[in-house]
Amino acid sequence: MLFDTTTGQKSYIVGCQYIIPAYGSSCCGSLSRVKFWSSNYGLIDFQVWKETAPNVYELTHTFNYYVPEVNETLTVYTGNDILIEKNDVIGWYSSGDDIIPYSITTVDQNIQLSGVPGFSVGGTYTLNTPYITGRNYGIQFSVADSSKPYFTNLPQTVTVLDTVALGTYVYTVSYSDPNAADIPYITIQKNNAPEFTLNTATGEIHTGGTLNYGTYTVTIEITDPCGRSQQKNLIVTVINTPPEILNLPSSVDVSESIQHETLLYALTLRNETGSDTVTCSLNTTSPEGAPFLVKYISGTADFGVYSLASPNFDYDSNSSFEVVVDCTDSINTASESLFVYLIKNSEPVVHNLPNVITISSSTPVGTIVFAVNSTDHENDQLTHSLNYCIKCPFTISQLGHIFLKTSIKDASKFSYNLYIVVSDKYGTVTDKLLTILVTGVNSVPVVSNLDQTVNVPKTVAVGTVIFTAIVSDADGDALSYQYEYDPVETMWKFSMDETTGKISVIEALDFGADIALYKFSFTVNDGKASAPKATLSIIVQSRNEPPEFAHQVYHVSRDEAKSGSKFADPGFVVSDPDAGDTWTYKIAGGDDYGRFSIDASTGILQFQTDYIVDKPESMQPSVVLIIAAVDTQGTSGTTTLSVHISDANNKTPYFPSNQYHVTVIYDVPVTSSVAYIAALDDDFGPTYNQISYHIEPILDHQYFDIDGNALLTTAKSLRHFENGTKLLTLIKATDKGNRQSSVTVTVNVVPGTSNSFFDDPETVAWFAALMTLLVILLGAAVIGLYRYCKYGYVFSKRGLCTSCDGKKVHFEKGGNYEKADTDRRDSRVSISEWSGDNGDVTMWMPSKYDSWNQRANTRGLPAVVEL
Repeated sequence: MLFDTTTGQKSYIVGCQYIIPAYGSSCCGSLSRVKFWSSNYGLIDFQVWKETAPNVYELTHTFNYYVPEVNETLTVYTGNDILIEKNDVIGWYSSGDDIIPYSITTVDQNIQLSGVPGFSVGGTYTLNTPYITGRNYGIQFSVADSSKPYFTNLPQTVTVLDTVALGTYVYTVSYSDPNAADIPYITIQKNNAPEFTLNTATGEIHTGGTLNYGTYTVTIEITDPCGRSQQKNLIVTVINTPPEILNLPSSVDVSESIQHETLLYALTLRNETGSDTVTCSLNTTSPEGAPFLVKYISGTADFGVYSLASPNFDYDSNSSFEVVVDCTDSINTASESLFVYLIKNSEPVVHNLPNVITISSSTPVGTIVFAVNSTDHENDQLTHSLNYCIKCPFTISQLGHIFLKTSIKDASKFSYNLYIVVSDKYGTVTDKLLTILVTGVNSVPVVSNLDQTVNVPKTVAVGTVIFTAIVSDADGDALSYQYEYDPVETMWKFSMDETTGKISVIEALDFGADIALYKFSFTVNDGKASAPKATLSIIVQSRNEPPEFAHQVYHVSRDEAKSGSKFADPGFVVSDPDAGDTWTYKIAGGDDYGRFSIDASTGILQFQTDYIVDKPESMQPSVVLIIAAVDTQGTSGTTTLSVHISDANNKTPYFPSNQYHVTVIYDVPVTSSVAYIAALDDDFGPTYNQISYHIEPILDHQYFDIDGNALLTTAKSLRHFENGTKLLTLIKATDKGNRQSSVTVTVNVVPGTSNSFFDDPETVAWFAALMTLLVILLGAAVIGLYRYCKYGYVFSKRGLCTSCDGKKVHFEKGGNYEKADTDRRDSRVSISEWSGDNGDVTMWMPSKYDSWNQRANTRGLPAVVEL
């Protein structure tokens, strides 16, 4: 409805679109609320229009609201998601009755479009309708100031390699705005760093040029539609790509005999940063100071690992090395290892030794008699020499030629053994034998058993042969002798039979000068050569007396012990009639097994082996040794040494088992036997191997006892363990020397194995009494049966005699006679009957005296009656 100012009437318009260009926004922000006066119910669309060209308006935002009340001022809060930019204008649309009233004014210019269906966001309107003036509508749009946009992931630092390709993704910038309406219209830009590009649509940052090692600062700025902005930095750290040694770690084999500077290994490098210069060097070696270097390979740009000249490798001292190589681009360094393994130098090979050759004794000096054929796998220079050839007539050259250096024409040797040494500095082949046989050599006579010394008593008889020299000549040549005597008197005292070699006494030694030493020498010649001078030294000895012991028997004793343990000094008292003579001690007998030794100077005895008498069948506790005192002439005197070895308490008693388990029934009587827990002792003899036993007062000791025979018994009742248990007791065994050992005995107390009537001792007691009573009753029954079968009755019957004045009357076979009851009293047997008043027998029963009276009757004895 509209109010017509000319007529003063209200008119109603349906389906109107309003645009109010008279009031453009003077600020930029977000629409916070719409306040209006409602004149009708209905649905209304609130709108924001932007003038995109003169008189051209575009609908940028719209939202609808249903008016629930009329003739009221209503406020609609819109949140912050509708952007209002400067100079934006408001509008509204209602499809039904007009809702927003107006008042008359003179300045406002409004656009009213009647009968249109409304506009959608993005739709435009070009002003071709005159403004409607003089109206002031009752509506107000409130705009809140815009807040700054902000980054959600800046500032930030990222890293990239200096080898990345152009266009490589680096980072995605993200941002937001407190005013949701601003977010779609925020612009983003990069303010520096041409090496990078920014995609303003996605916020992605990519590389845009070559990157060098270092740090780049990329400044990013965002701006909202209201011109509010923020700047933050992305720090890009460019990492240098280190060089790589592609073929390390690795290993190489090198001969230990290498001598020249040699390339051992060529390095293969990779540096993806093409602008970097990579250099390699030796970092270290293990062992330190090993002879290696790293340098350019001649004529290339590559590096290699070299061995130094004259490295003096020695496989035996060190067979492997680690060479650490550094390669750097001046920023980063790569380190890797090359392992060098030495190949042991091969020994020279001698192809024609050992060998045997023959030469003539007339071979001229300087003749090459043999050429050594030797080679080396590494082609090293070889040297040759002879071992043990001090006076031999041969020599060898460096090339291996063996020469005769002196004449062997008059030599006496038939053969020479030459030991050849071949060396290549690293390896040596020694003692390769070349045997040279010489023909045409004269055999020199040989005296095979001189020089020697013999001792001859001064009293030796003339004609006694004191020595026989053995003389021979391989060629069978005739031999001649030449003698020497020292002193000259020797020639008168001794002579030699040249045929037999026997040297004999030809004059008494005690005749003439008192000479203690004679030297009888001779030289034998075969006409070509002489044997070396042979000498027999003859020592003349006075009569020697043996040493004498002061006692025939000496005694020593000690405990058994280890080898080397000594006895006490036996106190040998020895004398020698020969003045100044000395003697030594030795064991002359009794030590058949070599178990003893004696100090030659002191006579102190010691064990030669571990001596143990615990097993007397192996080593006796008593030994008798024959001890000799031997003087310097070999004469000896003897005595007896009685040796006693005592058993030492060096063995500890032990139990054959580490622990014992026994089982008893809970109701066994006290002092019942449980088990024998016996220990053993390997000591010999009655002193130390006797063992006593006791129970240690720990664990469950109170229930058990043990006697001297190792019998374990119960000391207390076990009946309260009727449900079974385990009792532990510690038994200790002690020998006479107080050596001890112990063992734990586990006694398993178990319930009775059955429910027998006789398992209970109380039951057994009353059952035994009952059985005794039954036996007595059974015996009485048997006797009664016997009496009944024999006499026809068991018991006698008694009656009161009423007609006999109290007298007992015996009736037998109807007879009637009185028996006096005072004279025949015997406590053993009687037969009694009682009679009535009329004399009739009313009962006949045998009494306890019946059998006696029968026997008494047969024997003529008086009968017995029972009163």
